[in-house]
Amino acid sequence: MEKPLWRGCLKGMPARAASVYLGATAVAVAAAPDLTQFSIEDLMQVKVVSAAKIEQSLQDTAAAVFVITAEDIRRSGATSLPEALRLAPGVEAARIDASRWSVTIRGFNGRFANKLLVLVDGRSIYTPLFSGVHWEVQGPPLDEIERIEVIRGPGGTLWGANAVNGVINVITKHPKETGGGLVSLTAGDEERASAGLRYGGSLGERAQYRVYGQFADRDGQVAPDGRDAGDQWRIGKGGFRLDWAASDTDTVIAQGELYRAKFKQNFSTFSLAPPYGDDFLSSADADGGSLQARWERRYSATSKMGVQVYYQYEDRQDPLYVADLETFDLDFQHSFAPGDRQEIVWGFGYRRNRDQFTDTAVSRIEPRGLTTELFSAFAQDQIELIPQHLRLIAGVKVEHNDFSGWEWQPSLRALWAPHPDHRVWVAASRAVRTLSRGEQDASRINMFTSPPSPASGNLPLVVALVSPDQQLDSEELTAYEIGYRFRVTERLSVDATLFQHDYDRLLVGDISAPSLQTGFLPPYLLLPVSLSNTGSGTKSGVELAMDWRPTEQWRLRLAYSYLDSDLNKKQTDEHIYTDGNHQQFSLFSSWNPRDDVDVDLWWRYVEGNETNWVSFTGASKIDPYSSVDLRLAWRPRKELELSLVGANLLDDRHLEFVQEAFAFPVEVERSFYGQVKWMF
Repeated sequence: MEKPLWRGCLKGMPARAASVYLGATAVAVAAAPDLTQFSIEDLMQVKVVSAAKIEQSLQDTAAAVFVITAEDIRRSGATSLPEALRLAPGVEAARIDASRWSVTIRGFNGRFANKLLVLVDGRSIYTPLFSGVHWEVQGPPLDEIERIEVIRGPGGTLWGANAVNGVINVITKHPKETGGGLVSLTAGDEERASAGLRYGGSLGERAQYRVYGQFADRDGQVAPDGRDAGDQWRIGKGGFRLDWAASDTDTVIAQGELYRAKFKQNFSTFSLAPPYGDDFLSSADADGGSLQARWERRYSATSKMGVQVYYQYEDRQDPLYVADLETFDLDFQHSFAPGDRQEIVWGFGYRRNRDQFTDTAVSRIEPRGLTTELFSAFAQDQIELIPQHLRLIAGVKVEHNDFSGWEWQPSLRALWAPHPDHRVWVAASRAVRTLSRGEQDASRINMFTSPPSPASGNLPLVVALVSPDQQLDSEELTAYEIGYRFRVTERLSVDATLFQHDYDRLLVGDISAPSLQTGFLPPYLLLPVSLSNTGSGTKSGVELAMDWRPTEQWRLRLAYSYLDSDLNKKQTDEHIYTDGNHQQFSLFSSWNPRDDVDVDLWWRYVEGNETNWVSFTGASKIDPYSSVDLRLAWRPRKELELSLVGANLLDDRHLEFVQEAFAFPVEVERSFYGQVKWMF
């Protein structure tokens, strides 16, 4: 018996199928130290807070942590946050088109990669509308970033739901580090025109502030046939930060931002007329903002308390969905040391989301408006079992959300220091990803149309994601990790991690019988696909980071990652998702032939892998590609920097990623830009 066409077309449909900074990348030269002059020992003592929610040295953190510093960002030549994230091992960052990115850690990549929690100064920018991050509008100006802490592996015990495969926390600089003015002007063939202005100062003896404004106009990329994709975009942003030392023990931080962006984006959507699929260029608009405040009181060197509150909103209009979202979040945290060998951190939080959807030709969400709440509490205890040699870290987070109810996320970690230059850590943890509105409440999302065939009665076959007929559960991860971090010599350090991720209750698409639809002309068959928690499997891999200083003026950084994926549908043992096996290399060279000259070369290799989407033409294969970026910078005066950057120099264009739904391939072009940065 001939297999119906629609079954062959939809085999392995992924669960998530429904689902700037301008050119200024340099930090103020006089305001930030040149980390290329730091020793390996100094860098191992860099403080991080995201892994344990208390300040620890990088060397003594029992997690797979990588820190991207302000100096790293400046010298990389990156013009957006996702580009800078490519410096870290285990991070998969790929450009979809001129404005859109896919970013994830340890697999499950996509436009709406939904197992990665992204924070800016502790404020979540993960959107619960369809899961994931709108990278094209999120993130502070790159020159305001102090560091980016990349936690590979589960962070649910401290950060809660959606911190499944990793956490990215973007930490901005204290205003006292950005005093005075800064003007940045950038121009190039792709970075057509970008401008940024920042000014900071003091308000009395105890308060410092900064304000900024920026604008970027970027050219579009190209389609595979070489024609202009037309996906140019513009964005404007503005914001402020105020830090006030209210007393010797109390600190208050207030910050906020506004943005407005207009994009041209390509989509492939369903159609009932030949050729049964429309490729079209459409406008998309997005605007939003946030207001955040934090009060911290330090009781002693080992005890402090913090309260953070923020409000943010986002409005978005594009052909796929029209929606607005408001979020209110309150977080309390307290840390203390009951003894010389113990540290405890605990806290609780509350989040309220209100959303409103408007029907489009592609999507319909019911109910259109909904308010959801999330309550959480956590505690973590660190105990020195053998002082200076062995530490045990145990913690748990309990949450209640309106979709799946109560969730718990425990972890157990240990750090062993057999030698001052060596650290070994192991971890076992559990994390969950809560549902998004688009997954649980999608009344109908029209995905694509399969042309008429004898198997479909010579009628068009419209494939649509519909609401599940049962309450879905959160996706679940149990992770096991082991890491080795050591200083080989005074000029060489190595950080290696092995991991295995066991997934359960993954969302996959279940196909129901087609039904004849006669309310439209021409009539067609509707093939409904609903989500269920029937996916499971394993991802395992290795990640490696090396930092080598051949000379005082030359620094080399290597990042390598390998990922093996084996995910299946439980009932049929049918392979799901198309991550496959793939690896990434990154080698970044920073050389200072003179104190006022930078020569930076960045080589990357990404092994080809299939993207996580399926259409009637099948899954899209991404060929392996190599890329080289070159940056040259000169500082004729202390307050002035001139730079020239060439990106993707090895070829005129290449494909990096194809969006998992409504896919239209766009290739990334070779580009050049020049930049002037002046402090005053």
